[in-house]
Amino acid sequence: MSNKSRMQEFYDSRAKMDQTKHLSLVHPDCVYRIVGSGMLHPFTREWKTLSEIEVAATALFEAWDMSQLETVSIHESGDTIYAHRRGNVVFRPDNSSLPTEFIDKLTFKDGAVIEYLQFVDTFAVAHFLSERDPNFDWRITRVSAEPR
Repeated sequence: MSNKSRMQEFYDSRAKMDQTKHLSLVHPDCVYRIVGSGMLHPFTREWKTLSEIEVAATALFEAWDMSQLETVSIHESGDTIYAHRRGNVVFRPDNSSLPTEFIDKLTFKDGAVIEYLQFVDTFAVAHFLSERDPNFDWRITRVSAEPR
């Protein structure tokens, strides 16, 4: 299976809210991070190991529906794919929608995602969340590992 096919399977499992399938596509040594300022920690912290990524994935799956996103373009360089995505993400607690665009960088090793970086508009996300609940806690802060 090609890396593009694996990427599509990764996105499809996320859109269908199939966390088990989604995590089965992640390499045990994967690193996940939303790229942005450390001032936006925990949003931008680095998640290492499959067990940490599972904690992050659980919180993100519970909070965000990403089924309304489309992949606009894909660029491949070796084992790395850059995907431009756009559409609406739905904040599940109140069913509100955030129109957005972002770039994902997915690097594959042994057929699984070993690095997943998301270049999102972190300011827009933080502003969007603070409008809904100034005390909102992403729950992913429970993991004790420090940001990079």
